[in-house]
Amino acid sequence: MKIALVHYRAGLMDGVSLEMEKWKKVLEDMGHDVKIVAGNGAKGVDIKVEALSFDHPMYEKIKKNFFSKLEDFSERTLKETVLALKEEFYTKLRPVMEFFDVVVVNNIWSLALMPHLGLALEQIVSELDNRYIGHHHDFWWERNALVNPTTSWGKEILEKHFPPNLPNLKHVVINSFAKETLLKTRGINSTVVPNVFDFSYVISSENMKSTLREHYHIPKGAIVALQATRITKRKAIELSIKLVAKMKEIGESFVGKQLYDGRKYDGNIILAFSGMCERDAKDYKNEIMGLAFDMGVMVLNLYRDIEKNVYSFWDMYSIADFVTYPSILEGWGNQLLEALAAAKPIALFEYPVFEKDIKSSGMKYVSLGNSYKVENDLVVVDDEVIETAAKEMLEILFDKHRYQSMIKENFEIGRRNFGYKRLKEILSELL
Repeated sequence: MKIALVHYRAGLMDGVSLEMEKWKKVLEDMGHDVKIVAGNGAKGVDIKVEALSFDHPMYEKIKKNFFSKLEDFSERTLKETVLALKEEFYTKLRPVMEFFDVVVVNNIWSLALMPHLGLALEQIVSELDNRYIGHHHDFWWERNALVNPTTSWGKEILEKHFPPNLPNLKHVVINSFAKETLLKTRGINSTVVPNVFDFSYVISSENMKSTLREHYHIPKGAIVALQATRITKRKAIELSIKLVAKMKEIGESFVGKQLYDGRKYDGNIILAFSGMCERDAKDYKNEIMGLAFDMGVMVLNLYRDIEKNVYSFWDMYSIADFVTYPSILEGWGNQLLEALAAAKPIALFEYPVFEKDIKSSGMKYVSLGNSYKVENDLVVVDDEVIETAAKEMLEILFDKHRYQSMIKENFEIGRRNFGYKRLKEILSELL
């Protein structure tokens, strides 16, 4: 079959882009002809449709007036503009949608950042006999700070049409919370498809580890923690900074001792970042960099070289002795699976989806707790939690047997539960 995977943007390192690439690989292995259709022109986008893009000239005005505050439009004008754009987008998109046997629409109907686009796609689906799948990674009601209609008409549109309920449209969500909520709020049944990873892909290697550490002038005896997520508030990167600071403090008594790979620890612990900084997170980045400076944590920005294609995002896992994953909110957890596949110990905050859908797999990890508060706009967990986590991670890093046992067991758990074979089974049934 000819299958299209559609989203606002693709070919990037955000979770939706990554999952689309995984779906494409598995569906092609199943014998289908698969194209990624998106509004941007990044590598990996097979068909660029500018109407899908965040760079469309009307996008910022619609976003500001639909979700923020009415400045340029009255409520009546806003409604007329959205419906006019719906007709324009319908005309541009219908020929593309008609070409494919199955169209998988990613997040457009769930996050609802472009209401005119979602309405246009709904009309197309209602008129065609093709089969459609709504792949919902985030719902608008989960992101009230981002998606909060300014008008009663806008709220009504979201409640009735996002996502739409049509006979030739199946729905896929990425966790059981979303499945329960979608059924409750819209009366729509859905299939849970977890994030997966290709566990046959070799991410981390000793040769790359040596290359990267030499390139970045990292002392041989230093410990490197990798924060592989994007830089944005819900990732709670301040917890990684506090963990590394406490490990460095406690680790003074470990100086000169052998690490899991035979190196002698020299007292340095570096926190490396390999993810992009989101547009709206620059102030947050400045805050956490200031925190790192105040706590004496050495940080290393790897993303510059990823952006310049000097090294790949995947290469950067080789630099790490362990991975930090302190997110307080995740739809699933791509970087968690990547850490398992890269065979690295993980320090993570037990976010709700992890506790409900992933923890039962039995994977081993260092816990950063499962409850938090916000102080001065940053996430805080109890000091005892950070100290306990720091001690446990140091014990793992200085115990070769425990280190190897943990990463091997976690790799097998990941491969069995969250590998491509599992995705193939689910997609075969779905199609």
